[in-house]
Amino acid sequence: MVSRRVLDIRESIRCQPSSHHDASWTCQAARKTAPSLLPPSPTITMHFSVAGIALWALAATQGVEAHYRYSKLIVNGRVTNDWEYVRENSNFIMPTKQFLQPSDDFRCNSGSFANAGRTKVHKVNPGDSIGFRLWNGGKILHPGPTTIHMSRAPGDVRQYRGDGDWFKVQETLICRAPGRYLADTDWCSWDQPDQTFTLPRDTPPGQYLVRVEHIALHGAQSGDTEFYFTCAQIEVGGNGNGRPGPLVKIPGLYNSNDPALRFWIYGVPSYPYTRVGQHAVWTGGQYGGGGGGGSPAPAPSPAPGNGGGIVPLWGQCGGEGYTGPTRCAEGTCKVSNQWYSQCVN
Repeated sequence: MVSRRVLDIRESIRCQPSSHHDASWTCQAARKTAPSLLPPSPTITMHFSVAGIALWALAATQGVEAHYRYSKLIVNGRVTNDWEYVRENSNFIMPTKQFLQPSDDFRCNSGSFANAGRTKVHKVNPGDSIGFRLWNGGKILHPGPTTIHMSRAPGDVRQYRGDGDWFKVQETLICRAPGRYLADTDWCSWDQPDQTFTLPRDTPPGQYLVRVEHIALHGAQSGDTEFYFTCAQIEVGGNGNGRPGPLVKIPGLYNSNDPALRFWIYGVPSYPYTRVGQHAVWTGGQYGGGGGGGSPAPAPSPAPGNGGGIVPLWGQCGGEGYTGPTRCAEGTCKVSNQWYSQCVN
């Protein structure tokens, strides 16, 4: 009978350049075992290019972390090249976790403005289908909503930092009726590579940033909400005379105490919110609020059936910094952690 010590087998890999004249490396992998159990294995020599090793490492990282980023713009079903019309970010596939204290990087992601000048501007018209596709064949494998926002540049969008007004043109939340408990697969974005919307027919002409965003809520109850987002550059034609709104600023897109973005999504029967952020989706027409100066920081998203200070079942009822109602319509207010308490039964 073979001892359990056989499980101590390990691989050690040593790599060095093959020569000073090419870009290949030679790696030696030697199996290490307890000498009394298995004979030493022969050394295996493998040749890799530097590029091959780098691609393998990046692919492995993406698979393990299940992270992603949007790199392709889609217009009327035509998929463009990676970073052709989308500003490339510098933090690769890693999420942004600036929910509690966002910076200017929350607009189009870290390092993206450095690539604005080399990114093309795609011409579109009101009524066109506009979308984004994830880099490297990725699909969304974190639970949570998606949004798309637009911001009109005062001139050349390639020189625009996104410090003006933004309005929301798309939002997805739940697409499947939950069973006994809310599941990851109930989210509209789950396992999807693309996010698309129809540009409202009365969108005013001009150059715009279009910001696509997926919000991962698996750590949201502690404020560890993850944001995956990039910005495309487009030029809208036509003669639309709509007035987009509500208008928001970035930073300031979301309130750090918004219960829709701090919700504990596990072991609950549903997601009780109808949007993220205070601002609704603009689908066209003349929005009555705002005057081009932006809106103040949004208040927490309203919970259905708030009832004038009554928190619905599964809604937020407490936590550090929370200023909303604390009395539960059903059940009791249970502390989840320092930042989040929830009405449960």
